[in-house]
Amino acid sequence: MKTSVTSLVFFIAGALAQFTINTPSNVVECEPTLISWSGGTAPYFLSILPGATPNGAALENLGQQNSTSVTWTCNIATGTSLGLTLRDSAGLVAQTAPFTVNPGCACFS
Repeated sequence: MKTSVTSLVFFIAGALAQFTINTPSNVVECEPTLISWSGGTAPYFLSILPGATPNGAALENLGQQNSTSVTWTCNIATGTSLGLTLRDSAGLVAQTAPFTVNPGCACFS
């Protein structure tokens, strides 16, 4: 019985550790960016935050997501440092590393 409980604990810990969101590699102002993640339990809640303040107020809330990806058209100015925070329905949280918006059109500058 002790072995079964220990195995279950390690299995659950491993499953929880696998809730991740991918840091976008090239976010360009005014252009669509695919944001994707894995693990966790739908629905998911996605927010865009200042890169230097991962626990700060959201700059944009992308709302409830029921799949493991969403395409977002960047409407934040070139040079801005951002980060993404994702929460699942069980309360797990995953965050990206900070990334910077690259120049595209000049629509928000």
